[in-house]
Order: sequence, then structure tokens, then C-alpha cells
Amino acid sequence: MIKRSIVLLSTLFIVNANALDINSAVNLALKNNNELKQKYYEYDEAKENIELNKSGFKPKLDLSYAYTDRSKARDESLKRDSSASAVLSYNLFNGFSDYNLVKSAKYSAKASNLTLFAFKEDIVYNTKTAYIEFLNKRKNKDTYEVAYKLFKKQYEDSKNRFEQGLIAKNDLLDIQVKMLDAKQNLTRAISDLKIARYELSNILGGIDLQKQTIEELDDNIAIEKNSYKVEFLDNRSEIKALKMSIKSIDSKVDSTKGDFLPSIDASLSYNKYGDDSMPKDLEPDDQKVAQVQLKWNLYDGGIKYSTIDINRLKMRQLKEQLQKTKLDIKLQYQKAKSDLEVALLNYDSAKLALVQAKENYKIVNDKYSEGIVKPTDLTDANYLLTNAKQKFFQAYYDKFLAVAKLDRVFEQSLK
Repeated sequence: MIKRSIVLLSTLFIVNANALDINSAVNLALKNNNELKQKYYEYDEAKENIELNKSGFKPKLDLSYAYTDRSKARDESLKRDSSASAVLSYNLFNGFSDYNLVKSAKYSAKASNLTLFAFKEDIVYNTKTAYIEFLNKRKNKDTYEVAYKLFKKQYEDSKNRFEQGLIAKNDLLDIQVKMLDAKQNLTRAISDLKIARYELSNILGGIDLQKQTIEELDDNIAIEKNSYKVEFLDNRSEIKALKMSIKSIDSKVDSTKGDFLPSIDASLSYNKYGDDSMPKDLEPDDQKVAQVQLKWNLYDGGIKYSTIDINRLKMRQLKEQLQKTKLDIKLQYQKAKSDLEVALLNYDSAKLALVQAKENYKIVNDKYSEGIVKPTDLTDANYLLTNAKQKFFQAYYDKFLAVAKLDRVFEQSLK
């Protein structure tokens, strides 16, 4: 049923500073959303971490200067002395630890990039959901507003009839109670609409929507949604990101294993001694020293073994998380597919029910005007019409929500 022709959640972009359609809302969210900006910074941090670990392949240059003041020295020439040195050092071998750390950082950056992409898909889906929910709440408010006006008109008409002795007082009171109930529903719907506007504003980065015209969805563009294939689910960014994270930790394990091997460092230093106040014949000679140093830690209290075990346990955790994520994504697909099937069926029945409810209200209203039916029959017809409108609009917007959910499951929004 997924492959049948369905309505695509899409509208044409309207170039109007005071108009907002669903596509421009998505673009605004991708540009202004605060959480998304935070994810970009996290990705930049991961990329910078690569450069940090690459520093292990580069030489180090250190400069130092020491000055000593011996004020109490008897020999005036020995009261002050100084030394300066420059040391250029380079690591020749450290068990490939630096190489594996760079490798780990690259995998981590790839995982961060994939996580960023997945989060952008979430932002698109959440924006569409907030936008559609706002439209639904707006329709709900309009429906209750019409219902209240109808009840109010009926109450005023019935009040005149009661004063003429044409209807009983209990009928008038029944209409008044239902009119007041409709007024309460309208008040609640207005509040819900206000909250929905705030929720949409937040996801767009806090822009003011009070003066914005929120455009309706375009129900005229239909395409064949045949790209929802189950085998595509294994390409989800969340799955790829977890695989990259596992590789990153595996490289950290290899890096720690390199600590069991010796490290070799080469250095070249130049040392200069003396001070202008010291006689030249007492100054030590300048020194140029080339040195190769071999270091090999034989025991560190078990730190390396514990570090390897901790990272291996992290890998096992991520592998379990990977399996659960795969199951969760398949469940998301089943739910989204079911939601779409139900939404399409409900829309067809709700559309028919609305037509019948409108016709029923017209018939009952005409008979009420002629005095053929009781006032309660008209209030019942009003309730039936209001309920049919609500279910119709809910089913109408559920279609778009279901398509948006499937697009999220298959990551179709940004492709």
C-alpha cells in the first residue's frame, strides 16, 4: 500500500517576507535552530581533534632561558649568571600509537558528521510536525468558532421562540448549556493554537510568527512514493555513525597496545651559558648536543591493560546499541507504514462523513426553521457536524504527518 500514489507533503516556495510555507519553515529551521548549531560545533570539534592528534608527527621546538642572581656571593663576578637553550626534538617511533590516534580521530569525525546529518533529518521532521500541528490546531479553532456561532444563533432564535411560548424552557436551557460548552471548547482551542505557534517558533530559532501568514499545505502535488525499500534502512546515518564509533574505539585499543613497545626520540639542542658581567675565561663553552633516547616502560601498575579492557567494553556497548538501533529503525518503518495506511483509509471515510454531516445539518436546520423538529435535533446536528469536521481535518493532516515520518525513516528529506 506504500507504493500507491499518495499526496506528497510539499508546497511551492512563496517569496513573501510575511508568508511562511512548510518548505521555507524547514529552511529556516536548518539555518536558525539552536540545537542544530550546537551539533555543527560538535562536528567542528571532532575535526579539530584530528589536527590535534596529527601534532604527534611533527617536531617540537623548545626555547628556555635561566637567570640566577646571587646577591650574597663574595665574588662580584659570580653574582649573576644565565643560560639559554634551544631544543629541537622529534619522535622516531612510539609503537604506532600516534598513527592509531589519528585514525581514531578520523573515525570519530566521520561518526560526528553522520550524527549531524541524522540530527538535520530530525530537525526537518520535527519542523514539519510542528508546522502541520499548528495548521491542525488552527483548523480546530476555526471549527469550534463556527460551532459556537451556530449555537449562539440558535440560542438567540430559541430565546425568542420561548418568549412566544413556542418551546419549553428546558429546551432553551439545553441549548444554552451546549452553547456555553462550545464557548469553552473555543477558548481551549485558542490556547492550544497559541502554544502550537510558540512550539513552531522555537524550532525555527525563536522567530516571531505573530505577523507571519502560515500557509496551508498544497494538496495537489501527487507522486509515486516507490523509494521506500526496506533494504535502504541499513544505510541510516545512525547505523553508520555507530559503526564509525566502533572503529574509532578499536583504533584507540591499537594505540594503547603501542604503549607496550619502546619509544625512540631524537633531539638536537644548543646551549649557551654566561652573562656579560662574567669574565669570558670563566664562562662554560657553548654546547651543541645531538641525542637519541630510547624509552621502554616495563610496568605502569596495569594502566595499559585496564585502558584496553575499558575500551573493549565500550566497543561491546556500542555493538549492542547498534543491534538495538537496527531493530528500532525497522520498528519505526512498520509504525510509519501502518500510520500511512490508516491515514489514507481514515481520510476517505472522514471526507464522506463530513459531506453527510453537512447535508444532515442543512436538512435539520431547514426543518427547524419550519418548526418540524425539536431544538435538540438541531443541537445534535451541530455536534455531529463539528465532530465530523474535526475528524476530517485530523485525517487530512495525518496523511502529511505519515509521509513526513516515512521520509524521516528513509532519510529522504535531505537527499
